[in-house]
Amino acid sequence: MGTGEGNPRNDVVDGRGVFMSPDAGKSWRFMGLGDVGQITRIVIDPANPDVVFVAALGHVWAPNAERGVFRTADGGKTWQKVLFVNDTTGVADLIMVPGNPRVLFAGLWQFVRYPWELQSGGAGSGIYRSTDGGLTWERLKQGLPASPLGRIALAVGPTNPSHVYTLIETKQGMLWDSKDQGDHWSKVSDFHGLSARPFYFSLMHVSPVDDRKLFFSSYLLLRSDDGGKTTTPIDRGVHVDHHALWIDPQNPDRMIQGNDGGVYVTENGAQSWRFLNNLPIGQFYMVAADNNTPYTLCGGLQDNNAWCGPSSGIGGGGGGGGGGAGGQGLNGSEWFTVTGGDGEYAVPAPSDSSILYVDSQNGNITRVDLKTGVTRSIRPYLSGVTEMKPANLKYRFNWTSPIAVSPTDANTVYMGANVVFKSTDGGEHWTTISPDLTRDDKSKQVTSGGQINYDISGAESYSTILTVNLAPSDANVIWVGTDDGLVQVTRDGGKTWSNVSGGRGVAARCRHGVRRGDPLQARRLPAVRVQDERLR
Repeated sequence: MGTGEGNPRNDVVDGRGVFMSPDAGKSWRFMGLGDVGQITRIVIDPANPDVVFVAALGHVWAPNAERGVFRTADGGKTWQKVLFVNDTTGVADLIMVPGNPRVLFAGLWQFVRYPWELQSGGAGSGIYRSTDGGLTWERLKQGLPASPLGRIALAVGPTNPSHVYTLIETKQGMLWDSKDQGDHWSKVSDFHGLSARPFYFSLMHVSPVDDRKLFFSSYLLLRSDDGGKTTTPIDRGVHVDHHALWIDPQNPDRMIQGNDGGVYVTENGAQSWRFLNNLPIGQFYMVAADNNTPYTLCGGLQDNNAWCGPSSGIGGGGGGGGGGAGGQGLNGSEWFTVTGGDGEYAVPAPSDSSILYVDSQNGNITRVDLKTGVTRSIRPYLSGVTEMKPANLKYRFNWTSPIAVSPTDANTVYMGANVVFKSTDGGEHWTTISPDLTRDDKSKQVTSGGQINYDISGAESYSTILTVNLAPSDANVIWVGTDDGLVQVTRDGGKTWSNVSGGRGVAARCRHGVRRGDPLQARRLPAVRVQDERLR
């Protein structure tokens, strides 16, 4: 098993090497390569399982030489780096030709990632082939687009091992294929939908029974029956953003796919899909509770809306599939959505839990009245990164923009951007009660993507406020933490602010909370909880 996420977003989980289980997953052993960062692929020689190849993307946050293709011939006791280009170029994909383990293809990808920007593409990107079992490699160019290239994906099927496909991030097209195992290449398609966001998708599979039948995991799941010239969506009723696909080699109508909504199975060639709803794999951004007994929980799920639901059943039973007291436990059906998109903050007003303030990505805040069912958009500033680069915006919102609600007044709400907004009429009108509380480094407020494609989602918006906390014992005390490492506090309701970070700041990103109780603590002692993402 290779660790580390292969799609280097700005919230990526770092890799820590290769692990092997000798007992079908009951236990695991560390097998080395602890400093190669993100591992995108592991390929095993079917004729000799001691020969293993590892594709390493490298460290996400800094250049490093421990990246490329690594090979072991002794089951992981020792490793040899057999393909390396430079310290910002890693391996995005690696395949072995079916029936001939001496022939491998590697897709090299040059990229640089910062919290505020992805720079995808460069002269280091390209397709390499080995014909001697991975010992030596040559770069392939005949018929392929010229540099700069970005992320590259590769695929080949068992019915025709000479027919190799590649998805390439380039301005010159999207899909190429080779009929002679990489000697010559031809462009097949320039349809952007095959990999709508190349750094995030770039995944395709060849059918095990037909080398002209392809599957593209992108924003939609697409199938081609003519070698990629045309495609058809096959994900009706399925969540978007597809990242994984398994095709049963014995029964290709049976497939399992993973996307931002979870895991789905088909047994009839994608005519219908069954959602596996028994996997607890949803990711919450934030969770809040109201003051009722039993209390209601609300939270935002990554790309799966924001939800609210009871903490216990009528008879006091908690969750766990209906196992509560008196048969009144919870089974999940009690939960309801309160906003769409990437649910972020979902905050019930402490003084009136029928009023919720909820936002999805990039500060899209709404006010929800659970009594009337009325939902109203109350975003204090309408312009965003799709219109101009962040440096030119008056107000910048983090992907997860924080919300805080007064403990005594359901109409008094605060929201963090690069300033703190305040409303006293439930979001009808807003005022700013702070200056820019970030470092406001314009060099880090850029349009993300790189020289080939822009990737404008708002996720990289930087120099923004990550958290706003109201002191429960003093309404005039407000603490703020920013994504560029500052902690700011006001003790007079926003008239004046003090930077209490000390030195260079507490960390690259920080969140904090205020201790309850003694009003002197609210004035003097922030309970700081730091999320450390310093650049290496």
